[in-house]
Amino acid sequence: MPTSTHATLAGHEAPVLAARFSKDGAYLLTAGKDRTFRLWNPRKGTCIKTYAGHAREVRDVDAAADNSRLATCGGDKDVFLWDVTSGSRLRRFRGHEGGVNAVAFAGENDSVVVSAGFDRTVRFFDARSASRDAMHVIGGISSGDRNENENENETFRDAVTSVAVSDTKILAGSVDGTVKTFDVRAGVARSDDFGEDNPVVSVAFSGDGACALVGTVNDRLALLDIEQGELLAEYRGRACRHSKVSARLTHDDAHVVAAGEDGVVTMWDLVDAKVMARVDAHVAPRVAVTALDWHPKRSVMATGGADGNVRVWVPPGESERYARA
Repeated sequence: MPTSTHATLAGHEAPVLAARFSKDGAYLLTAGKDRTFRLWNPRKGTCIKTYAGHAREVRDVDAAADNSRLATCGGDKDVFLWDVTSGSRLRRFRGHEGGVNAVAFAGENDSVVVSAGFDRTVRFFDARSASRDAMHVIGGISSGDRNENENENETFRDAVTSVAVSDTKILAGSVDGTVKTFDVRAGVARSDDFGEDNPVVSVAFSGDGACALVGTVNDRLALLDIEQGELLAEYRGRACRHSKVSARLTHDDAHVVAAGEDGVVTMWDLVDAKVMARVDAHVAPRVAVTALDWHPKRSVMATGGADGNVRVWVPPGESERYARA
């Protein structure tokens, strides 16, 4: 398990709100409350480029599979599409009526940008056309009263905090305690309810897209069978009471890893939910682990903290090998 620090990446001047490996694992992306997002070489521990353009904090970032474009979102209600090399802004998508919490590429050749926000919507933007408006919107109830024509599986009663993409499936987690799965190809939507007292703060797919890892406040972390809606396992021991902290499955789906408000990352065996390791990721001073991601191909982890630091983690004794990879 990656419990040894490979590199500490300094540069953000405020809490790190997102950390995301590129699809091939060659790069690491981070976004912060300092209104910047950054592209790193995680093996060398160096910053390749710093980007700016959001008027408020940058809450999430994702890279296209070919590493040519980035998508970002923030507290300024904006969703942007960027050229990686030049740092120029390619598109400013509009429509969200509040801060945007999550963003991800989807569709064939990453032709779609999916975003989720405080306005209780998930929006789908065409990254190929010149249009700035969403081509499809899910949610967006204007009041707490339900309309008889509304599909319960396609409405949110509160902010949408997180999204995840697997092939044609989209996961969305909300402060209303629900996790909704949308299969774009099949035109099917389903909803799983964790209760209004358990706001959902993170969602992630298993490698095969069959399971969803769902994190809520009150320290809850659960694995669901998406098709059956069955609770497969629960993972206990991480601190998540107030904040949006991330959780992921490892590249081989053998383990579950989750960030904590206490500065600790906890790792469990996927099947028996036994704690395999705890990493004091951001504890000098002790601050919340505000961002986390797992490498798509290796036993390598990235964390970001409220201290503005980003750390890359590898198994003990593997740092030199990873640096040469």
